[in-house]
Amino acid sequence: MRRESAAIQNSRCGQRHGFVLVTMAMAAIALIAALGLAVDVGRMFIAKNETQTYCDSAALAAALALDGTTTGITRAKAAVTNSANAWNLDTTQVSNPTVTFATAIGGPWVSSPSPATGYNFARVSATVPLQLYFLPVMVAQTTANVVSSATAAQVALTTVPTGLAPYTAVSTDTTGPNFGLVVGSSYDLHWPQFNKNRNGCNSANPDKCFNSPPCTGDTAASKTAVVDNWGSSNSGFWGSNSNSVITQEVLNLIQLQPLSVGDNIDPYLTNGTKNSESGTLDQRVNEDVNITDNTVGAYLGGAHNGRRLMGVPVVDPVDPTHTNVIGYGEFLLLANGPGTSNFYASTTNGNDPYCAIYVGTYVIGSPDPGTGGTSGGSRVKLVQ
Repeated sequence: MRRESAAIQNSRCGQRHGFVLVTMAMAAIALIAALGLAVDVGRMFIAKNETQTYCDSAALAAALALDGTTTGITRAKAAVTNSANAWNLDTTQVSNPTVTFATAIGGPWVSSPSPATGYNFARVSATVPLQLYFLPVMVAQTTANVVSSATAAQVALTTVPTGLAPYTAVSTDTTGPNFGLVVGSSYDLHWPQFNKNRNGCNSANPDKCFNSPPCTGDTAASKTAVVDNWGSSNSGFWGSNSNSVITQEVLNLIQLQPLSVGDNIDPYLTNGTKNSESGTLDQRVNEDVNITDNTVGAYLGGAHNGRRLMGVPVVDPVDPTHTNVIGYGEFLLLANGPGTSNFYASTTNGNDPYCAIYVGTYVIGSPDPGTGGTSGGSRVKLVQ
């Protein structure tokens, strides 16, 4: 009996040992499968984040390049191609992204719009093949496509919070986005001194009021508005009276005063001719890689970094106490390179105008003009 009982116990113990081994084997398989699932799914999440980052930054860069022309479309595509973001733990470039454009977020989306007028939305989509290592044990596939997409646009601004240059452009035409300004024409950012008592000066003949001729693009209506509604010591500067502060505002765009469409800028207009700022303008010009081209097409069509472009408020002097902000514009500073440009210091003094070429609408942070918008100003943001 004792021998038989011991045999039975040994048999049961062996059965238990066998069950434990089987259970451990099954649990190990399940754990390995779970670990493998976690590894592959985790890699999918990482790849998704990496490709989404790529699409976000590429879409923003593309939207910044849009200017309402087919050249802008070409620049936008190049910005996507040149995006430095990678995936697969930053080891692999995203290949063959899709870039499309639209005039509204609802589409239609096209790859090469022509004409490109009004196309201010850019969408970038990317699909990357992620190699699977553990999931193929359970599913019949060895790769998974990770898809990401982002849409950015130039969004019209009614308020520019900071960074405008301390100059103004004048127009009595309140219709945006250009306010009667003609791309390629020369306008006053700093007006020449004027005297209402000069011989022949009157509202019908404002040219006789100025000590030096204003810039060629300014209309008779703009000249009349300046003469009738600005004091003779005003030249279009706004913000600070300090030359050192103005220098920083010109070079580093530190202007902190926000301006909104409809604001009366008259309280911010400052007196004096600011003669020393001609050298500051030249300094900013020389920070560009293009200091030779003085036409919009040549400047934008060649290498440039945007330092010669300045965003300023466009204003309408409606009476002696109200100069209203009607929008924004971007202007090309003049240069006389090659070599070191000294155009403003060599051709102007405090009594002379500082002229600049109107290039189009102002986009915060862009080295190029924008696509439009009723205010003449915009910023780029992700919208989807």
